[in-house]
Amino acid sequence: MLQEVLLTTKRVFTSVPLRLFCISSLGCLFLGCSLFDRRPNSAISSVVAGGANQRVLFAPYDQVWRAAHTVIKYPIAGENQDTGLLETETIKFLDGWLPPEIPKQPSHGMRYKLFLTFAKGRIEGRESTRLTIEKKIEKQKDFFSEPDQIESDGLEEKVIFYRIERELIINETLRRAAQTQ
Repeated sequence: MLQEVLLTTKRVFTSVPLRLFCISSLGCLFLGCSLFDRRPNSAISSVVAGGANQRVLFAPYDQVWRAAHTVIKYPIAGENQDTGLLETETIKFLDGWLPPEIPKQPSHGMRYKLFLTFAKGRIEGRESTRLTIEKKIEKQKDFFSEPDQIESDGLEEKVIFYRIERELIINETLRRAAQTQ
């Protein structure tokens, strides 16, 4: 029985067109997937990656700017309302916001800066402002080495977004209450 199967397959694969077809099919199977680049487009991936640090707030630009100033309790290194940039001073990790799940004090060599970027816009006729918050964390191992960049966990950014949204809601409620009186 086995000899019959071997003879049949030998007769079938002796045909040159069939042999070429089988070889090209196997080549496409093994090499076809490696022809495509698995990395996404860098412009698209940066927008997707930044999605967690971006929010669109349906409020005028000036109100969002004031709310951000009210919420941020750190010293401000630079700000420009015309370009929509707000940058804090370098904050020592011990003086800044610590997540509740950290049981011990972080390293003294850790520090970070917050960068807030504002952009005016309109969505379906409504005034809106896109706010991007970026937290750049550095860890200095010793005095002579360059600091290592550490990725943020995103918790402080979420807290700042929440506080800005709450500040906008409170201001809108106070404005409406003043109009009714």
